[in-house]
Amino acid sequence: MHLNINVRTPVARRSELDYVVQMLVDVLAPGVFADPQASPERPHASEPDQLPDDLEPEFVVGRMWAERLDWLYAEECGYTISNICDEASGTWMQVLETLSNNGGKTFRKDLDLNNLIAEVIFVHEILLHPEIKDRIAVVDAALRHLAGEHTLVLMYHEQAEPHHLDDWECRDLGFKKIARSNILLKDSHFRYPFGASYAAGRHVEFIATAEHEQWLLEHWDNLIADHPSL
Repeated sequence: MHLNINVRTPVARRSELDYVVQMLVDVLAPGVFADPQASPERPHASEPDQLPDDLEPEFVVGRMWAERLDWLYAEECGYTISNICDEASGTWMQVLETLSNNGGKTFRKDLDLNNLIAEVIFVHEILLHPEIKDRIAVVDAALRHLAGEHTLVLMYHEQAEPHHLDDWECRDLGFKKIARSNILLKDSHFRYPFGASYAAGRHVEFIATAEHEQWLLEHWDNLIADHPSL
């Protein structure tokens, strides 16, 4: 599997909203014609001229949508975090109120965070094809590429739908539930169970088809119906 990460950021930051960066991660799995272990009668990616026109070497089988607030950079440029969150969305205002008691000037002491926080990422949606059983390995890989050492990662604690992560998966990824809220928090500065066991990540074996990608894209469109720009 591979990850394709799309980060949309302005060349110059000229307003509050320029400090909230959109990030979209596509999870790509090889098709049978891209698999070197496939039948020798079937061509693979090293022989592109032999590929049928309607087949692709990789298919999208997962997707993650997140936003990154460049917290420290915004403060260094003279912007107020509370103004940025207010301009961005109600979700970011909830994040601010959950992390801070004074409008973003300091973080809550009971959260026991690293002293230096450069970025705050909010993960809005994660969707993987249900035939991918090792969800935690895929989500961990995506989060490692999005978050730096001084990054907080947050997302809603949800279990209403089958595609939402289970509590044990969240714990192994380093998330903890913030008291008196429905938000999960991960401080990337600290070790976490899955990362400690698989420092270089864990390989996921999955052969995809066009049907896998079609399922993913159709269900994704339903998830982000309120955000047509994605």
